[in-house]
Amino acid sequence: MNQSQKIIADIMSDHFKVDRQLIHSDATFADIRFDSLVLVELALVLENELDIRVADGELHDHMTIAEAAELVAAKKAVL
Repeated sequence: MNQSQKIIADIMSDHFKVDRQLIHSDATFADIRFDSLVLVELALVLENELDIRVADGELHDHMTIAEAAELVAAKKAVL
C-alpha cells in the first residue's frame, strides 16, 4: 500500500469505522458499502485533512482505493 492509499485507509478506518481488513487496493467504495452521501463526507474529510479540493463526483462508488489514492496523489502534487 503506497502513502496515499495508507492515508485513505487511515481516514476510512478512523473517521468511518471501516474494518481495516476490508480496505485494500482493489476494493471499491461500493464493496465497502460507501454510498454517495458517505463519499461526499469522505471528500470533505480529504479536503480538510490534506488541504486539497475534491470536486463533486470525483469520488464514486465504483472507484477503487488505488484509484482514489491516485487522485489524491495527483491533487497533492499540484500544490
